[in-house]
Amino acid sequence: MGYDGEYQHLNKAQRQAVEAIEGPVLVGAGPGTGKTQLRSRRGAKILRQTDTDARSILCLTFTNKAALNM
Repeated sequence: MGYDGEYQHLNKAQRQAVEAIEGPVLVGAGPGTGKTQLRSRRGAKILRQTDTDARSILCLTFTNKAALNM
């Protein structure tokens, strides 16, 4: 599934965070709520809509599973 298909699966609050491409965003939510997908989609959106170098994006997670998904 591509970016657009993944984006459609986000809820309103997640989409709002993805759309905020200026500056940092802190996402706090419980397990299994889509934080990893949100971070991945936000990074993709920044790369698609700006001339930002991918090496300048810092995206952190705390589990190996989430890191593999990203």
